[in-house]
Amino acid sequence: MSPDTYNWLRVGHVIGFVLWIGGLMAVLQLLRVHGAVEGAARDVLARHERKVAVMMDFGATLTMVCGFITALGGTTNYFKTGAWLHIKLTLVAVVIIGMHGWARASVKRFRKGQVKPVSPVLMWVVMAAAAAIILLGAHHGLMRKAA
Repeated sequence: MSPDTYNWLRVGHVIGFVLWIGGLMAVLQLLRVHGAVEGAARDVLARHERKVAVMMDFGATLTMVCGFITALGGTTNYFKTGAWLHIKLTLVAVVIIGMHGWARASVKRFRKGQVKPVSPVLMWVVMAAAAAIILLGAHHGLMRKAA
């Protein structure tokens, strides 16, 4: 893979991650507000939740595609250079993808009128996981072996 391609894939990965986490946080906040309002405001929130969830889905797709191509397509197979990627992907799979799926299911339930309160703790869980993922991905010496 050429250095230019690698750099563009990393840019796509970062932009996708920002869209994904930003969209997830926005959906979680909209769901929290949705549980506290009545009437016509719920319909408006349901439309906005759905639109933001589409952005979240796009960000997730871009992140995963660029990340896996970068990890597997270069001269270095990042799956073999240390525990950092395995820990990062575990956090992504368990916390971020888990919350993504829960948020998507909640958007669908809320749109049907099945509204339940959403805990503010979920936002903190996503923020903590995102911070750990960023640290693992950005710190060049952290838990890495020589290629």
